[in-house]
Amino acid sequence: MASRLLVASLVISSFALAGTALGQGAAPAKADAAKPAAGAAAPTAPAAPAGPLKDPENKKGLSPYMEAIKKGEDAFVARDFPAAVTTFQDAIKIDSSKMLGFYRLGEAQLAAGKPEEAEAVWNVALNKDGPPDLKSKVLFVLADLRERQRKLDVSKEAWAKYAQFLKDQADAKGYAGTPEERQKVIDRRVKDEKDYAAVKERIQKRQAEREKEAEENAKKDKLNK
Repeated sequence: MASRLLVASLVISSFALAGTALGQGAAPAKADAAKPAAGAAAPTAPAAPAGPLKDPENKKGLSPYMEAIKKGEDAFVARDFPAAVTTFQDAIKIDSSKMLGFYRLGEAQLAAGKPEEAEAVWNVALNKDGPPDLKSKVLFVLADLRERQRKLDVSKEAWAKYAQFLKDQADAKGYAGTPEERQKVIDRRVKDEKDYAAVKERIQKRQAEREKEAEENAKKDKLNK
């Protein structure tokens, strides 16, 4: 009886050892299965998207609006002003609520030799959405353009608006000393033009007197012959 129990115990122990051996031998087989077969191509990482990332919110990538603005900037830098005008107009079609497109369109119009169009676009830009820094730029270029056009009274008012905006918007970047300087220049120009007008009037009057005197002398000479 004892021998039978011993044999049974040995048999059970043998099965247990065999199971353990099989279990230990199975693990390498799984590890080998995970390895690619010889000559097989290694798995590749997903390809990165071509071109800049796109994001309508312009946070994780370029929005269509900012993409159009960038294309316009590239054309402007290349001095292809007609293309810049067209591209900035495309940006405005995408989003007409933003100030940036109108500001840059005005810059392109001015560079293309169309100051009247630039002035009209910048006037529209003032009523669009944009940060204080950008609005101060629009006010600056408007005042500067009107002065260049010799609209002296209007430009003086425009410089005053620019100065007031910088006072009201403490965070806005700008040139606080420029308005006063330009207004002084405008005042001198106005004075010079008035003084010149008076001088011009005296010159014209004297010229008319000389011409009249010459005509009278010519008549006298004719009578004396």
